[in-house]
Amino acid sequence: MKRFRIFLTWVLLVLAAGAELAAAAPNIRTAWAYGRAYSNLYDMTRRFGLQLRVGKGRYDVTGNGSRMVLYPDKRYMFLNGVRVNQCFSPVMKGGATYVSRTDYTKTFTPLLGSKRAYKHPVGTIFLDCGHGGKDQGAAGKFSKEKNITLRLGRRLAAILRSCGYKVVMSRNSDVFLSLERRAALQASTRSDLFISLHVNSAGDRSVSGIETYCMTPAGAPSSNSTKADARTYNGNRYDSNNIILAWNLQHSMLSRTKAADRGVKRARFQVLRDIRCPGALVEIGFISNAAEERNLGSAAYIEKLARGLAEGILNYHRSLSK
Repeated sequence: MKRFRIFLTWVLLVLAAGAELAAAAPNIRTAWAYGRAYSNLYDMTRRFGLQLRVGKGRYDVTGNGSRMVLYPDKRYMFLNGVRVNQCFSPVMKGGATYVSRTDYTKTFTPLLGSKRAYKHPVGTIFLDCGHGGKDQGAAGKFSKEKNITLRLGRRLAAILRSCGYKVVMSRNSDVFLSLERRAALQASTRSDLFISLHVNSAGDRSVSGIETYCMTPAGAPSSNSTKADARTYNGNRYDSNNIILAWNLQHSMLSRTKAADRGVKRARFQVLRDIRCPGALVEIGFISNAAEERNLGSAAYIEKLARGLAEGILNYHRSLSK
């Protein structure tokens, strides 16, 4: 009987604490626009214990070691200096600013809120060295994407193994693998993270910089599109972890290389759609840009990229453990 009373007291205390927290957490007002739900920005910042300051043509959100800058009618924002593409632009309703409910749950909550809900074991990491064999990928004046990604993958694998991780590589030589095969290999190894390595190219040879992609949430347009897609893929099971991973990879690569920031973006690439763990695809530079092609051919620069990617993975892992 005494044990039962102790247990009952404990249950009542837990329920009371939960009710107190619920009462303290502000309600987030909802508005509708363009056929979708939007969440009040001020309420959202209060929910996360942050401060919102409205300036001329921008919103500054600060607190808990983070600084976020948003802009009216812009799909991009900055989190601690790193550009992040939102699914939809903020809107004004009744004199207040609202962000899409999709962004509230799939972008802001993972990046600004508690990471406790997204914690998962990270023991095995799958490195996908893009292209290979008959598929050379993008080509520059003196180099090929398939060779750069393999070189980077080998160095990154060595660093991650020295940190205690098990590493599986989609390829460790110049062989061709289909996109379906790469995703199937990840699933068969039951790896905990998936990183796909690629090199960019553009018709405008002045374009440069690093960008990191993660899976587009269902019902949202990819970053390079305005057309929403309601289909759900296997990779959408990890939407929140995907954005946390992508931000950490982008932040760490930029810190190491000082390259131009082309942002964290969303895309429905096949290797991101079909994997069965959190994942991201990184575009480490533009082979079409003369200066970046020289960098990508340099062992010192590859080392910076490998170190940056490894730090991003470690920071992702540590952030979920806090």
